[in-house]
Amino acid sequence: MPSMTARERVLAALNHRLPDVVPFDLAGTKVTSLNVVAEQRLEVCLGMSAPVVWGNYRAQRVRMPEAVAHFFDVDVRNVGEPYPSPMPPELTGPVQVDNWGVEWSRSPTGTYVPSRCPLADADHPDDLRQFPWPDPASWQPAELMAQQARRLHQETDCAICIDLPDAVVQYGQYLRGLEQWLIDMAADKKFAALLMGYIADIYVEMVAHVMGAVGDHADLVMIPEDLGGQQGLLIHPDSYREIIKPLHARIFEAVKARSPAKIVLHSCGSVASILGDLVDIGVDGLNPVQVSAAHMNTARLKRDFGDKLCFWGAIDTQRVLPFGTPDDVRAEVRRRIEDLAPGGGYVIGPVHIIQAEVPPENILAMAEAAHRYGGRSDGSRFRTKIPSEVPA
Repeated sequence: MPSMTARERVLAALNHRLPDVVPFDLAGTKVTSLNVVAEQRLEVCLGMSAPVVWGNYRAQRVRMPEAVAHFFDVDVRNVGEPYPSPMPPELTGPVQVDNWGVEWSRSPTGTYVPSRCPLADADHPDDLRQFPWPDPASWQPAELMAQQARRLHQETDCAICIDLPDAVVQYGQYLRGLEQWLIDMAADKKFAALLMGYIADIYVEMVAHVMGAVGDHADLVMIPEDLGGQQGLLIHPDSYREIIKPLHARIFEAVKARSPAKIVLHSCGSVASILGDLVDIGVDGLNPVQVSAAHMNTARLKRDFGDKLCFWGAIDTQRVLPFGTPDDVRAEVRRRIEDLAPGGGYVIGPVHIIQAEVPPENILAMAEAAHRYGGRSDGSRFRTKIPSEVPA
């Protein structure tokens, strides 16, 4: 039987110590959560029913009900920006505008994608100076997040993850548009640095406000920054080191100055080329370990960085979870545990938000294998819930 609390085993993994069992995360962070359709199909399969609690409207992501998280024996609970449930009618339309002035339009899948980037045509520093940047003091959820973190810390033995908003790379791309942002990084680095410097100033102040309120009630923070593509880093690694790394260092310092929380950086894609840089500036863990991307071989990552980084995720959501059989999923989980868990430093979880096409039986197979091969139990309670035939 497990001898550690959930919090203790997650912290052991983040500190490269061997926990009693391999920690398991499903919807314990915003980037390991479920699409609303996937969540509802899973609840039907489990014979459970709970009102939808939104985690993010644009991503169509929901918060996992506590009863479902308890059934899966998830070791993590997350605290993020609150979203009213049900979704307010004014936010159900085809277009949403965020507090940075980015316009988001609904896609055929129901998620929202940037459709108007307010700084797409900026070409002079004055355009940035005159832009109506959001006031970090107007970002209100800090105290609500702190209250929730305190409650979860007191009422559960789970690790508490603070989900922070998209950071400088993400919002650089949203404000400029991805193509223009890439052009800036290649052809006008001074402008790119100025743009992301403005974003970093706001982000650091917001982080200071949130983490100052949360304090030692957080065990880790998840900071989203998508830096990788399918074949490699979106930009040259030297450009990351020159422009973005110093901004990331400021953000991570703002966290560590106010909380003992570990820093887990979320970046999809192939980011192997800058893992040493991330370690240099204080990153404790990497999520989601996109195993389908180039150079993200889990055995090699463990060999090269297993004593420096905790790997969080690695269960393939691009091919195996949506399109594989339950046996394929079990084999995937077993492989990642064998590669990443020895000596500690691994938290099992999906590579990203589980999308609508992922069948419930594959989510259950992932949990079954995580418990069995992670040393927690034989996983039989999950197998009994797997339907022999799932209706379309």
